[in-house]
Amino acid sequence: MSLSGTLSTMSLADLLQWAASAQKTGRFDFRRHEIVKEVYLRDGIVVGAASNQHTEMLGHVLVARGMLNEEQLRASLLARREQDEFLGSVVVRLGFVTQEALLRALAERTEEIIYALFEWDDAEFKFHPGAKPGANVVLIALPVDHVLLRGVHRHDEMMRIREEFPNGRVVLGRTDRAVPQEVLAHPLARRILDAIDERRTIDELALLVHASPFPVQKFLFEALKLDLVRIVSLEGPALPRITTESPDEELSEMSIPARIRTARQKLDAGDAESALELLGGDEVRAEPEAKELLARAEPAFLDKFYRDEFPENAVPELTRPLDELTSEALRPEEFFLLSRLDGNWSVRDVVEIAPLREVETVRVLRRLVRRGLVRIPRQADVPVGP
Repeated sequence: MSLSGTLSTMSLADLLQWAASAQKTGRFDFRRHEIVKEVYLRDGIVVGAASNQHTEMLGHVLVARGMLNEEQLRASLLARREQDEFLGSVVVRLGFVTQEALLRALAERTEEIIYALFEWDDAEFKFHPGAKPGANVVLIALPVDHVLLRGVHRHDEMMRIREEFPNGRVVLGRTDRAVPQEVLAHPLARRILDAIDERRTIDELALLVHASPFPVQKFLFEALKLDLVRIVSLEGPALPRITTESPDEELSEMSIPARIRTARQKLDAGDAESALELLGGDEVRAEPEAKELLARAEPAFLDKFYRDEFPENAVPELTRPLDELTSEALRPEEFFLLSRLDGNWSVRDVVEIAPLREVETVRVLRRLVRRGLVRIPRQADVPVGP
């Protein structure tokens, strides 16, 4: 029997209990805006999961765990492009990760995809009876009771974290207390501590280390209790306004139906960029008609971007030294991209290495060019690759 709805009408716990009690075999699809997660069951047991959320994709998981650095991830992605190979097989073949370590990371990633669903307030879901995991889905065996206990525990942890960190805009600083060796032995914890500078927000730290927000917030919460870090500010520096892409006064005064209607007109007229601007914001994107338009607008925008503006093999260049650019008012994603432009990485490299969706990375890069912080060589300057 197929089943569909939203988590606001049937909770995740209820869905999993239904599947367990009926010993269902199949796949749940959970969709929240552009993020889609798949959870597979066999005879009422959770046996696998997949996700298109960037920080839950294998490359970023391995970087977050300290098993790859960004250069190794870039090399792996390049090798995969050439042979269309599973990324896990590539990193093992190149000697970056052992097969045993890879399988362990994949299994832990699968569990994280599932448990992170308990952070979602709402999402659409659909159950596909009989659907089986694909070849790249790592098989596990998690009884639903175990998943529910971990999920409830995670929710309770998040509530405690929110008492100290209301959101990801909190800025932290290090204390003078020595860091215990068991903390330093954890690669993600060490990288988070090294990145704390009394300026970066928690959201920026998560972006910097390629991690999902929850493990970063959880570690920092524990570090706060151990007096390893201190709160500098509950609200980081004001984010600069995205004047060229966000809905400013004119758009904010439009009703959601009007924005969707205008977006359709713009898209039909070939203006995918304006359509994306009109469709910005969670309230708009939650509308079914908006989702259909986004599915058309995003690939149209990317196609035009690569064809008419920035070829994928173009190498972005900073217009000034990085230490001068960091004095500019920058959003977290802007700083991340600026700090990766070393004169060697192409547009495609930047898009693949960033823990953001492709369309988001492209729009940030484009914004940096329009602000005069980044230069993209003209088409005639771009070397022709194989």
